[in-house]
Order: sequence, then structure tokens, then C-alpha cells
Amino acid sequence: MRIVRDDAVGSQEELVQQVVDVLNDGGLVCLPCNGTYRILADLQSQDAVMRLLQTKRRVHKAPSLVFVDSVDRLDLVADEVDPETRAVAEALWPGPVTVLVSASRKLPRKVTKELTKANGKLGVRVPESDLAQQVVRAFGAPVLVSSANRGRKSGESSAAQVRQNLGRGIDLFVDAGDLEPVPSSTVIELRSGDTNVVRAGAIPEELIRQVLVEAAPCGE
Repeated sequence: MRIVRDDAVGSQEELVQQVVDVLNDGGLVCLPCNGTYRILADLQSQDAVMRLLQTKRRVHKAPSLVFVDSVDRLDLVADEVDPETRAVAEALWPGPVTVLVSASRKLPRKVTKELTKANGKLGVRVPESDLAQQVVRAFGAPVLVSSANRGRKSGESSAAQVRQNLGRGIDLFVDAGDLEPVPSSTVIELRSGDTNVVRAGAIPEELIRQVLVEAAPCGE
């Protein structure tokens, strides 16, 4: 594992390029993202995805998260994006709200099979983290994201714990020291006009419902 301090690189652009180079090579990167360390891999690379799952010793029924850099990129991840989901994404991204979507049939079949075991869906959002946003934008494609812990164990906010538990499986670790935890994202699924809050989080349900009311065509 190669370690770089996030404040010891010449520029943010240089750090982002280092991360992108590893992702392009099918490697795994761990970086700070809003209170926790996250492991990133190329979503469209079956080898990279399987390696991330093996490194994590991921529980099969754990939900999956994908980062994109804009609402337009949803179409690379989702089989179909309904207007309500798109409206929430346009209003609240970047931000801590994750939308559940059916995986695109253009993704590798094994990737889809492994990542949708929990609920048949992929969770997607544009991250709040400036570094993560820049990485996904420069990479130019969706990335699979997972918290930097194993199983259900904690430690994803501790640089030392991440290095100890996952160091052998990660190619590049962006070390920002210990992180101050922040509230998790709100996870929602929109079906036939109904809003299902799968996990309460930083964005209140009332705000999501307000967005949907404002986005609805007149007369509905």
C-alpha cells in the first residue's frame, strides 16, 4: 500500500490524478469522504469490483453504493430513472441523499449480481466531499464505494485502523488523519409516486417530499 498525506501533495489536481491513475489500472483507493474513509473501485471493471469485495470480506447482504459526478451520469448506472428520482437528485446533489435504482444492464453481469444481493438495487449519489467529486469527475465514470472497514466492524474513521485492517488490499491510501464522524446519508427509493425512506439520515424526509411536490406537474 502506498500512502500519501492529503496535505503533502503539491496540489489537489496532482492528488486527484494519482487516484485516477490507480483506478484506471484496476486498483483500489482509500480516501477521506465526509467523516469516514471510503474504498473506491472502477464500477465497470469486474476484476476491480471483486477485489474490493474480497478485501472488505463484504457481507453479501450489505447494500452497495456508487458515486457519480452529476445527475446525467445516473443513466450509466441505472436501467431506468423515473422523473421523481431525477428531480430529487437535481435538487439535493451533491449531498447526503442516496437514491436506490435498478442496475443498468450495461454493467458487467457478475458485477450486478454481486452488488444487488441485498435488495436488488444500487444506491447512487453525488458525494458532498470535494475530493471525491473531483476524483469521480476526472475518472469520467461511476465508481463503486465502500466504507473502509471489514464486515460490521467499526474503525472507518481512524487512519490507523484502516491501515491495519485493510492495508494489504489497498493500492493507494490518502491519509487525512482521524476523521470526525458525520450523519449518514438518507437512503430513499421512489416507486409509483411513493417515497420509501430506507434509512433516515442527514436529509429529512420532509425536505425530500417538498422537492417532489415542487417538481410535480400542475394539477397532480
